[in-house]
Amino acid sequence: MWRKIRKFTATACLTLVLLLLALLASDGLIIGSSLRRFSRTAQSQFPGRRVEALIALVNCQSCDIRERNNAVWALGQLDDPRALPVLESCYAGDHCANVARGTLRIALRHLRHEDRNRSESFLWRWMLPNES
Repeated sequence: MWRKIRKFTATACLTLVLLLLALLASDGLIIGSSLRRFSRTAQSQFPGRRVEALIALVNCQSCDIRERNNAVWALGQLDDPRALPVLESCYAGDHCANVARGTLRIALRHLRHEDRNRSESFLWRWMLPNES
Protein backbone atom coordinates (compact mmCIF):
# COMPACT_ATOMS: atom_id res chain seq x y z
CA MET A 1 0.00 0.00 0.00
CA TRP A 2 2.71 2.52 1.00
CA ARG A 3 4.74 1.56 -2.04
CA LYS A 4 1.82 2.49 -4.33
CA ILE A 5 1.36 5.81 -2.54
CA ARG A 6 5.07 6.67 -2.85
CA LYS A 7 5.12 5.71 -6.52
CA PHE A 8 2.01 7.82 -7.21
CA THR A 9 3.45 10.79 -5.31
CA ALA A 10 6.76 10.60 -7.18
CA THR A 11 4.98 10.34 -10.52
CA ALA A 12 2.69 13.26 -9.69
CA CYS A 13 5.62 15.44 -8.61
CA LEU A 14 7.62 14.63 -11.72
CA THR A 15 4.60 15.34 -13.93
CA LEU A 16 4.05 18.68 -12.20
CA VAL A 17 7.70 19.70 -12.63
CA LEU A 18 7.65 18.74 -16.32
CA LEU A 19 4.42 20.65 -16.84
CA LEU A 20 5.85 23.77 -15.22
CA LEU A 21 8.99 23.55 -17.37
CA ALA A 22 6.85 23.17 -20.49
CA LEU A 23 4.80 26.24 -19.52
CA LEU A 24 7.95 28.26 -18.92
CA ALA A 25 9.38 27.23 -22.29
CA SER A 26 6.14 28.03 -24.13
CA ASP A 27 6.04 31.44 -22.42
CA GLY A 28 9.55 32.12 -23.70
CA LEU A 29 8.63 31.05 -27.21
CA ILE A 30 5.56 33.28 -27.27
CA ILE A 31 7.49 36.31 -26.00
CA GLY A 32 10.34 35.73 -28.43
CA SER A 33 8.14 35.33 -31.48
CA SER A 34 6.10 38.41 -30.53
CA LEU A 35 9.24 40.50 -30.07
CA ARG A 36 10.55 39.34 -33.41
CA ARG A 37 7.28 40.22 -35.16
CA PHE A 38 6.97 43.65 -33.48
CA SER A 39 10.62 44.46 -34.24
CA ARG A 40 10.18 43.56 -37.91
CA THR A 41 7.07 45.73 -38.12
CA ALA A 42 8.94 48.69 -36.63
CA GLN A 43 11.99 48.16 -38.83
CA SER A 44 9.82 47.98 -41.95
CA GLN A 45 8.51 51.48 -41.17
CA PHE A 46 11.63 53.04 -39.66
CA PRO A 47 15.14 52.13 -40.79
CA GLY A 48 17.76 51.25 -38.23
CA ARG A 49 18.36 48.76 -35.49
CA ARG A 50 15.64 47.11 -33.47
CA VAL A 51 15.54 49.47 -30.47
CA GLU A 52 15.84 52.66 -32.55
CA ALA A 53 13.01 51.53 -34.84
CA LEU A 54 10.79 50.64 -31.88
CA ILE A 55 11.49 54.03 -30.25
CA ALA A 56 10.64 55.79 -33.50
CA LEU A 57 7.39 53.83 -33.70
CA VAL A 58 6.45 54.82 -30.13
CA ASN A 59 7.05 58.48 -31.00
CA CYS A 60 5.16 58.31 -34.33
CA GLN A 61 1.91 60.25 -33.92
CA SER A 62 0.40 59.06 -37.21
CA CYS A 63 1.07 55.34 -36.62
CA ASP A 64 -1.54 52.80 -35.59
CA ILE A 65 -2.17 52.78 -31.83
CA ARG A 66 -1.93 48.99 -31.63
CA GLU A 67 1.52 49.06 -33.23
CA ARG A 68 2.62 51.79 -30.84
CA ASN A 69 1.42 49.77 -27.83
CA ASN A 70 3.23 46.71 -29.16
CA ALA A 71 6.40 48.77 -29.52
CA VAL A 72 6.11 49.99 -25.91
CA TRP A 73 5.70 46.41 -24.69
CA ALA A 74 8.63 45.23 -26.82
CA LEU A 75 10.90 47.97 -25.48
CA GLY A 76 10.06 46.92 -21.94
CA GLN A 77 10.86 43.29 -22.71
CA LEU A 78 14.13 44.10 -24.48
CA ASP A 79 15.40 45.83 -21.34
CA ASP A 80 17.50 48.36 -23.27
CA PRO A 81 18.43 51.46 -21.22
CA ARG A 82 18.01 53.71 -24.29
CA ALA A 83 14.25 53.16 -24.09
CA LEU A 84 13.87 54.36 -20.48
CA PRO A 85 13.96 58.14 -21.11
CA VAL A 86 11.64 57.81 -24.10
CA LEU A 87 9.06 55.80 -22.19
CA GLU A 88 9.34 58.03 -19.11
CA SER A 89 8.70 61.15 -21.20
CA CYS A 90 5.85 59.35 -22.94
CA TYR A 91 4.33 58.44 -19.57
CA ALA A 92 4.71 61.97 -18.22
CA GLY A 93 3.72 63.92 -21.34
CA ASP A 94 0.83 64.19 -23.71
CA HIS A 95 2.64 63.22 -26.92
CA CYS A 96 1.71 59.58 -26.24
CA ALA A 97 -1.84 60.26 -25.18
CA ASN A 98 -3.26 57.29 -27.10
CA VAL A 99 -0.76 54.74 -25.81
CA ALA A 100 -2.19 52.54 -23.07
CA ARG A 101 -1.01 53.73 -19.67
CA GLY A 102 -0.99 50.20 -18.30
CA THR A 103 1.36 49.02 -21.03
CA LEU A 104 3.64 51.98 -20.31
CA ARG A 105 3.65 51.22 -16.57
CA ILE A 106 4.56 47.58 -17.17
CA ALA A 107 7.34 48.49 -19.61
CA LEU A 108 8.74 51.06 -17.19
CA ARG A 109 8.66 48.53 -14.35
CA HIS A 110 10.67 46.13 -16.51
CA LEU A 111 13.18 48.80 -17.53
CA ARG A 112 13.61 50.01 -13.96
CA HIS A 113 14.00 46.40 -12.78
CA GLU A 114 11.09 46.75 -10.36
CA ASP A 115 9.32 43.66 -11.68
CA ARG A 116 10.73 40.70 -9.79
CA ASN A 117 8.25 38.12 -11.15
CA ARG A 118 9.11 38.25 -14.85
CA SER A 119 10.50 35.30 -16.73
CA GLU A 120 14.15 35.38 -17.63
CA SER A 121 15.09 36.65 -21.06
CA PHE A 122 17.37 33.68 -21.78
CA LEU A 123 14.22 31.81 -22.78
CA TRP A 124 13.61 34.02 -25.81
CA ARG A 125 16.75 36.08 -26.55
CA TRP A 126 18.08 33.41 -28.89
CA MET A 127 15.07 33.94 -31.19
CA LEU A 128 15.97 37.54 -32.04
CA PRO A 129 18.34 38.23 -34.93
CA ASN A 130 21.76 39.36 -33.80
CA GLU A 131 22.39 43.09 -34.23
CA SER A 132 26.04 43.66 -33.47
